[in-house]
Amino acid sequence: MSTSSQSPRPQRIGILVFDGFEPLDVWGFAEAFTIARFIGTGYADPPPYPFDVVLISNEVGAPVVVKEPAPVKSYQGPRVAPDIFRSQALEQHFDVLMIPGGFGVGRLLGDQGATGALLDWVRAMDQRVAIMASVCTGAAVLAKAGLLDGKPAATNHQAFDWVTGFGPQVLWDNVSRWVDAGHYVTSAGVSAGTDLAFHLVSRLAGRAVAETAALSAEYDWHRDPGAPIVYPQQATVPTSRKTLAG
Repeated sequence: MSTSSQSPRPQRIGILVFDGFEPLDVWGFAEAFTIARFIGTGYADPPPYPFDVVLISNEVGAPVVVKEPAPVKSYQGPRVAPDIFRSQALEQHFDVLMIPGGFGVGRLLGDQGATGALLDWVRAMDQRVAIMASVCTGAAVLAKAGLLDGKPAATNHQAFDWVTGFGPQVLWDNVSRWVDAGHYVTSAGVSAGTDLAFHLVSRLAGRAVAETAALSAEYDWHRDPGAPIVYPQQATVPTSRKTLAG
């Protein structure tokens, strides 16, 4: 059954990708939106769909000279092909902007020459979208931009000390898997971003769409952000002093 003539416009989800991003932060988040379908349609049905996901390169390009952004390498190696340059995003409509985490966040915020321009872009996008989101250590970017001051927020629990240093005035939550503060929605580490994404699908397109999407993905959606995730007891495995950054 097709309801395309009755379907609302797809909501646009922008995801910033940069050198050293954490793959699951991006793809887990994206999957919740891309697998969603309008009520009365199925996975194999053609568009329109409830959401349109766009990957935004951190590269500031000149589309007249270079038509497409260069591939962007994740921290673990796999690359993605962004759809548009960061500068182009300011000329287009987006409903949601998400900034993922990864070890590359440290480089983003440590480059004196480029960090200021990135933060200016984040602040400009903040004025254009209904929801600003982050997954994992991506919250450090929002915090550094001053957007989360006085607001509750979550970030990677294993990188908590590092991220919170970028926003001492933020009301950091060190327990929840995600925090929905209205305009700002942030998650804890890695897989928590997928739970956050299904929450946003529910918020933007309705609970029935989100539940059907989670079923289609065969995903064990943790719907309660305050419920702890219990892992099996294991022997301690030696690691370096580096924390997870995704």
